[in-house]
Amino acid sequence: MQILFVSMTPFEHNTSATIQNKGIVRGLVALGHVVDTLTLKPQETSLSYDVSMNDIGALTRNSYFFEPDKKYQLLMAKKPGSHDNSGFEGSNFYRTILRVGRSSVKYLVDSLSIYDAQKANVKNISKVNIDYHKYDIIISASDPKSSHLIAKRIFRKTSGLNSKWIQYWGDPMFHDITRTSDWRNRIVKYHERKLISQADRVIYASPLTLQVQQDTFREFSHKMDYASQVYAGEFKNQPRSRTTQDKPISVGYFGAYRSNIRNIVPLYRAAQGADFELTICGGTDLSLMGSDNVRILDAVPYEESVKLERESDILVCICNLRGTQIPGKIYYYTAYDKPIIVALDGDFKDELRIYLSSFNRFILCDNNEKSIRAAITEAKAHLGKVHYELVDQLEPEYMARKILGR
Repeated sequence: MQILFVSMTPFEHNTSATIQNKGIVRGLVALGHVVDTLTLKPQETSLSYDVSMNDIGALTRNSYFFEPDKKYQLLMAKKPGSHDNSGFEGSNFYRTILRVGRSSVKYLVDSLSIYDAQKANVKNISKVNIDYHKYDIIISASDPKSSHLIAKRIFRKTSGLNSKWIQYWGDPMFHDITRTSDWRNRIVKYHERKLISQADRVIYASPLTLQVQQDTFREFSHKMDYASQVYAGEFKNQPRSRTTQDKPISVGYFGAYRSNIRNIVPLYRAAQGADFELTICGGTDLSLMGSDNVRILDAVPYEESVKLERESDILVCICNLRGTQIPGKIYYYTAYDKPIIVALDGDFKDELRIYLSSFNRFILCDNNEKSIRAAITEAKAHLGKVHYELVDQLEPEYMARKILGR
């Protein structure tokens, strides 16, 4: 089949959505489908721009791009030293004013809007010359949520389009853990219901999210399913940087850890005075201090992150404080032949324990200092003794089949 994959997130941007989307494309191509992509034009001035992320170009037939809205460009976070066409490049004072102004406008948009700020970019797809009639399926994938609005506009503006529309949701709208419950609740639910009503299939990234969504939108439960995310790349045959005789053992956490999303403090405390080295790398609102055996790094480019992962003997993931979504890193890491510790947390901790246990792949623990230390001790005992095979359910082909309903 011919498939158009649509997302607001360019494959050149270093985000969790990008890794998710690459897994979908890899799976579709592996099944023998012809895939074109349609995304926002990569923005080199964006903080998330990382050209090394796009390693699927050779797999797809055509890559289509649409331009960002000029107002949206003014809201984008800029790399230090990049030009923003404001006329104030030479003044640190004005740069600070602009940065604070952007943050304030972003906050206002997030507080008042139903969709994310990237909704402003949707209208520009009308300038892209594509014959949508040739596609058997159009798949829109979020996050951001506005990615689905791209496909919605395509179907609305293209007369006689008979393509099947599949929506893949990284996070739902009403039950998104990053959304604050407020006066918009009914409006958000209304727009979400209207959006999923127009799709032929609606796929979620977690079976827990699927259940919540089916309970919330019972009239559309028959077209809902879930497809877990998959491993990020072919890392399984990469040798470890250390042998089991090397001391100390290296433990790594790589990913965002904002305090309102997940709690990294128990892992951080578990490393204090321990006989292993811990590297924590990712974006956060916390100010953690490094020590003799704890290294704290900011977010780094994708290739550097992969290098740090490969150098670690044990990888750690931490579940969210609330909600049904499962961090994608849990799945991405299964490409490595090394222990993966998952610290369970949140309202659905027991359900997550049951689901993740079914893979027979992860070392599960509670997100507290004592339990994490015990899990690391168990993982150390596995080094050099346990060989980890890729789990069938976490391969791209399996994910693609679930999305397509095959």
